Amino acid sequence: MKSINFKNSVITLAMLFLSCVAFGQQIKKKNVEIDDLITLLGASGYELFSYDITEMLNERYDIVLVSKEIDAGKEISTSNLNTFQNKMLLTDFPETSLQEVIDAGLSIIDTVTKAISHAEKISFGFYPSDNDSTKFLQINVPEIGRMSLPLKLKGLPKKDSDEKYFSYNTRPFKLKTFEADKFIPLILFGSSWYEEKFNIYRFCGDREIEPDMSSEILKNVPHYYVIGVKFVKKQL
Repeated sequence: MKSINFKNSVITLAMLFLSCVAFGQQIKKKNVEIDDLITLLGASGYELFSYDITEMLNERYDIVLVSKEIDAGKEISTSNLNTFQNKMLLTDFPETSLQEVIDAGLSIIDTVTKAISHAEKISFGFYPSDNDSTKFLQINVPEIGRMSLPLKLKGLPKKDSDEKYFSYNTRPFKLKTFEADKFIPLILFGSSWYEEKFNIYRFCGDREIEPDMSSEILKNVPHYYVIGVKFVKKQL
């Protein structure tokens, strides 16, 4: 009889302990972090890449924004999208306009070069349009200039359908030693490809692209853009 009571007591205590543990567990609210927002935006078709270009401020350059389009392994176009200066100097303006510049609130930030603005970073943002066959690219050089342009996409055929399938992804290029007056590829924006063996559309492989375009993934990507820059040296 005592043995049974002891056993029951042990069972009761164990259940009470487990109940306390269970009641002690709870879901707690957590603040949203930047990675959560990046994931959400990426899933919605928004991507952003940013590059620090402050080390180029020891010289004066024209920043030439370049887009190259490759289809079926062949380069079909190269476009100089726009050109910004990495420094704007007070002496760039005619003397008759200097007072207007000053009145506009622009002031010298570098007493040696008389610079009134510096390009310290450049960002590339991809965002969706209202149709599947176009995506937009915005390029922003804070304090210097900003532009947007459409990127025309090429759809892949759907099996047993006349419709096209559009799926484009990005990959950053590996950054090598900086060279002035030479095209520097920064971002690949390319189409998925259809893999008949598994009946799926894919975009997988290299996470970064080699600047010499030797990356294995490029053998499979049917259509892509290479977005980059060229720093053309100017006289100070």
